[in-house]
Amino acid sequence: MPMRTGDARGDGGNSRRGQRRAWALVAGAVAAVGLIFAKSTHGLGGAGAEHLLGVGGTAVGLVVGVASLWMSWLGYRADRLEHAEGLGLTAMTDELALAVRTQWQAEARVRRLDEPYALAVPWRPARADVVEPWDILVRTFTGAPADRAALSPAWAGGPEGLAGSDAEIVEVFTTRVPGRRLLILGEPGAGKTMMLVRLLLGLLPSREPGSPVPVIFPLASWDPDRLELDAWLAERLATDYPGLAAPAPAPAAGGPGQVTSRARALLDQRLIIPLLDGLDELPAHTRAVALDAMNRALPPGTPLVLTSRAAEYRTAVDPPAGAGVPVRLTGAAGIELRAVAPEEAAAYLRRDAGGEGTPSAERWRPVLSPLPTDTPVGQALCTPLMLFLARTIYNPRPGERPAAFPDPAELCDTTRFPTAAAVRAQLFDGFIPAAYRPLPGQPVRWTSRQAQQTLTFLARHLEDNLHGGADLAWWQLRLAVPKTARRLLAGAVLGVVMSLLTLLSFGLDALEFFTGANLDLLVAFYDAGTQGLLWLLGWDGSGCLLGWDPACLRGSGSWLYALACAAYLVVGWLLSYAFRLRGGHTPATRSHWSWNRHSLFLGIGAALLVGTAFDLVLDRVAGIGWGAVAGLVCWLTTAWNAAPADLGSATSPPALLHQDRKTFWGFLRTGVLIGLLAGLMLNFLVAYVNAGLQGYDLDLNDLTYEAVLGCGFGSWSGLVLGLAAALHRTAWGDFTLSRLYLAARHRGALPRHLMAFLADAHQVRGVLRQVGPVYQFRHIDLQRRLARHTEAPPLPAPARATPPEDAEERPLT
Repeated sequence: MPMRTGDARGDGGNSRRGQRRAWALVAGAVAAVGLIFAKSTHGLGGAGAEHLLGVGGTAVGLVVGVASLWMSWLGYRADRLEHAEGLGLTAMTDELALAVRTQWQAEARVRRLDEPYALAVPWRPARADVVEPWDILVRTFTGAPADRAALSPAWAGGPEGLAGSDAEIVEVFTTRVPGRRLLILGEPGAGKTMMLVRLLLGLLPSREPGSPVPVIFPLASWDPDRLELDAWLAERLATDYPGLAAPAPAPAAGGPGQVTSRARALLDQRLIIPLLDGLDELPAHTRAVALDAMNRALPPGTPLVLTSRAAEYRTAVDPPAGAGVPVRLTGAAGIELRAVAPEEAAAYLRRDAGGEGTPSAERWRPVLSPLPTDTPVGQALCTPLMLFLARTIYNPRPGERPAAFPDPAELCDTTRFPTAAAVRAQLFDGFIPAAYRPLPGQPVRWTSRQAQQTLTFLARHLEDNLHGGADLAWWQLRLAVPKTARRLLAGAVLGVVMSLLTLLSFGLDALEFFTGANLDLLVAFYDAGTQGLLWLLGWDGSGCLLGWDPACLRGSGSWLYALACAAYLVVGWLLSYAFRLRGGHTPATRSHWSWNRHSLFLGIGAALLVGTAFDLVLDRVAGIGWGAVAGLVCWLTTAWNAAPADLGSATSPPALLHQDRKTFWGFLRTGVLIGLLAGLMLNFLVAYVNAGLQGYDLDLNDLTYEAVLGCGFGSWSGLVLGLAAALHRTAWGDFTLSRLYLAARHRGALPRHLMAFLADAHQVRGVLRQVGPVYQFRHIDLQRRLARHTEAPPLPAPARATPPEDAEERPLT
């Protein structure tokens, strides 16, 4: 069933809905002006024809202007929708293929998969008890026996024909395996993810335009108990490539009355080849459920690749008695990655150390001789992951002296490392200090101890708050903050902003009083937004406003300001609660108008609240006018929502943060602008009506004062509402508050510039890997090791020809 992203009708339905909205807006404008018209008529007792004509002309102009602007907006939106729907699924696949290729080419460079050269990893056919029998596999895709002469000559003659090494993985998947359904098994660190990356980069250059696109999906972020596989795949596509969250072209929508995202349309049309990475990273009790979900969502005939650790997959296929029903990936052939040959591992380590015969390579001689044996070091240094860690820790880079490094011969000490697991633990523990040693041209901004603290905190965050998930998403850092604290923080920020604006008003009043300067317009602008609440708090019944009258300022200003701050905190928490009802916790890549009943009701509530307050303090006309200002600002601001970006937009974590931060400030600017314009227009309208009712003319000074007062109140309320919308419609505000809270609560755990730290850990240190807009630890075992970590092991700092500036004394930034 296609994923619904909202109500949809045909083009005629959209047009009729737009017309109804336009007429509703016009009717609202007519009603508002009519109310003022009736009030003015009642006040004049039927007289004042010139005044009545002026009000009537204003009403007509307002109605025509609003209707014209609305119809122009509808036309613009229709043009944009027509342009978006012009991008068909074929063009989408080609753009997606380019984005995927660019992403994983960059990631392969960062992970140093080809340094010093691509390590050859051999494989053999998977055990027969975990895959389909070959004759059944052939019959599934041809309906013919396996010995029939008409079978494709490119297919392997049996499981033994799948054996190979290195770049042969593309040939195995595309030509040797019937149906192109492949299971890749291997031990921890055997290179399963590396093999997927090589397969993906090998498939894309030979891809035909409009054909399916291979995409890697890390399974660690999937909860099979909560979400079906096809829905999760669509969700993950839309997260990694935000443009795919937009509605699909009409022919792919799945029928009348349905709207399908581009991601779901590509999946429904089988234009995505899922490369599913890490079945073993799912909780043990969900693996069989996950395999069953794959068989249902991706039945035989649908190309796919699945990777898993061998032992975990065998447990899912053949669970212990009473632990579940056996299930396997149907219609799939399988291969199992083998250990790197000892001679290949020895050549790899020597080459990375500078080549045969160099002093750095000679340091490995005591280690390389026992590699072919069953010693702990021989059993440990047989996978790409362990070889990478070993060369990172023990091999010097250009400009470093080998003598200052720890000796790799220590790995042969069976007293310290009696098992292969102990050797692997040593390599994991030594990786972070080695990764954060200063390199020529790459000065370290964070010491190894600081990096160890931060990475340990993040690993525990993944294990404790995200249930062992692998995706380190910056917008999910909020989950490390208690829910109550998160809610109080957002409301407190709004209250503090209102308190600062009021403090500025008090400061200007005091400056005018003590200096005698004429600051009437400036004071009016900043006082306008605070007078409503302060009048309710300090009105003495005789016209003296406590804390505002210069004669009362020194005696009661502090008490009144404290009372106002307390009220602001309550108002801030109420605003935060109201906006949280439709808040989002994912990054916003751009913003758009979203007309909905929630925003309308919130606007009506704000109009009634503010209108009632001003009606009690001033008069009915002021209540109607300022209530309309507050309601309009609140409605328009809350209707300004977040939306996904275009298909070609960047998807890296820093780029996504930058887009979200721009959207945050866009919300703030929009609130101020809407509030300023609405306050200006409606304050003019209220002033003219009051002047007509009371029988006096407005001069230039009056108009200037009313303009400043209206702009002040409108911009003040727009700023507060825009900030509330920004905090709850984007992820950057929540991320910033969470980061500051955690930095204060866990001293030294998080650096001040967390995103710069994560980018450095990925691009320079190689500790993290990037998958779309999220980071992951380079290996899940590294994450789990850090989560259980207590203290970093000492590692001597390597000497350099030119000592770098000492980083250990730098503050955590």
